[in-house]
Amino acid sequence: MQIREVFDRKRFVFLDGGMGTQLQARGLQPGQKPELAALEMPEVLTAIHTDYANAGADILLANTFGANAKKLTGCGHTVEEVVSASITCARKAADTTGACVALDIGPLGELLVPAGTLAFEDAYNEFAQVIRAGAAAGADLVFLETMTDLYELKAALLAVKENSSLPVLASMSFEAGGRTFTGCTVESFAATARGLGADAVGINCSLGPKEIFPMAKRLTEALPGSFPVFVKPNAGLPRADGSGYDITPQLYAMQMKPYRELGLFAAGGCCGTTPEFIQLLNGVFADCRPGRPDHPMKSVVCSPMDCVDVDGITVVGERINPTGKKRLQQALRDGDSAYPCTQAVAQAEAGAQVLDVNAGLPGIDEAATLEQLVKDLQAVTDLPLQLDSSNPEALSRALRIYNGKPIVNSVNGEPETLEKILPLCKKYGAAVVGLALDKGGIPPTAEGRFAIAQRIVAAANAAGIPNEDIYIDCLTLTASAQQEGAVQTLEALSRCKRELG
Repeated sequence: MQIREVFDRKRFVFLDGGMGTQLQARGLQPGQKPELAALEMPEVLTAIHTDYANAGADILLANTFGANAKKLTGCGHTVEEVVSASITCARKAADTTGACVALDIGPLGELLVPAGTLAFEDAYNEFAQVIRAGAAAGADLVFLETMTDLYELKAALLAVKENSSLPVLASMSFEAGGRTFTGCTVESFAATARGLGADAVGINCSLGPKEIFPMAKRLTEALPGSFPVFVKPNAGLPRADGSGYDITPQLYAMQMKPYRELGLFAAGGCCGTTPEFIQLLNGVFADCRPGRPDHPMKSVVCSPMDCVDVDGITVVGERINPTGKKRLQQALRDGDSAYPCTQAVAQAEAGAQVLDVNAGLPGIDEAATLEQLVKDLQAVTDLPLQLDSSNPEALSRALRIYNGKPIVNSVNGEPETLEKILPLCKKYGAAVVGLALDKGGIPPTAEGRFAIAQRIVAAANAAGIPNEDIYIDCLTLTASAQQEGAVQTLEALSRCKRELG
């Protein structure tokens, strides 16, 4: 299978099964690093890949799950050596059937700030090294899997996009309650990964087919019908006596049958599954074609733990804006994050659903201040943020370290503004607020404001931003002073909703 065929939606794609449990079953000793199998037991590793290829797997995951600098410290081999040898073993097997080879990347094993001590850019650099090595070794695609921290997944996705041209599949592991270990929701994962440019998203590990199914269903419902979704469940749960997993290949295949109705593009197995599991999966999905009926996409913004549907009145807290607020102005000048953080908590307690964050104050470094504000606020609130700036550098730095899918507030009808800010929104998967004004100010008529709105929507669509991620602010002035202006605002609102969607 050529890599272009993986995403052409003409037929179902089969992923491989468990690697760690297969290595253990074939001689990996306690204390031996599984990442070094390509160097220490290459024949065994190649045989595992070959068995999966012969079982019908279209994509073979190279044994690089933990092949990062942190986990390889002290082993005597570089990331590049391990990745290259691992991809070579997978390629030997793939060449026998025409399968593709994926650079497999798992978590780094350390939580990112603020939950842990690993800085976001340090995590990015760890992933970037692995990705460059995988691309150089000839991987066909990148497979990010078993992620539990949305922030770490973002670092990995950015590393793929900025250090290679390879397609990327992104998968997270969810617990029985429907959240990852760090609290990320299925919907937040879907919105963020899609926005950051993942070519497909899925759920793997932790649970068996029956337990993952309702979460997989939510994942498909949170994405367009054309967006590829996959699953790689475990072979059930580990037995208490340590003798393996509790689902046979036959039972696994039976429990995977309900997934046929979800319109998945691919399926495979994770811990405890074997080539026999993958062979039986081929029978389950043999006549399935990827894709689901299209459905209206919700407008959403999110943090990892809070996905907000913007489907009516949505309350945006505006207290973290220095305009007319001397106490906040002084805090920003002093680099004091405590005060804006208390404002964030108070607004959340008062019912805000999104928090606007503005650091536009003369005499301070807006880019550095906005970036730090986002970091500090993420440590004290789960609410999604609206990044309020027209400064491209400030937005770039804040968007990069934001955990989730934010709103950018705002752009206007000026071509220069649209050209600088819309590509940032697209790259980082942000929604955008468009103001119905340009260098001539706020047009007095509904027709004038609607014309600017049309221009903004056209430019956003051209940048790859879908309509559900575009909000138009039709603007109004003081009604007591300009009563006719209020009528024009209402008419502009009506036309934007009716004619632009």
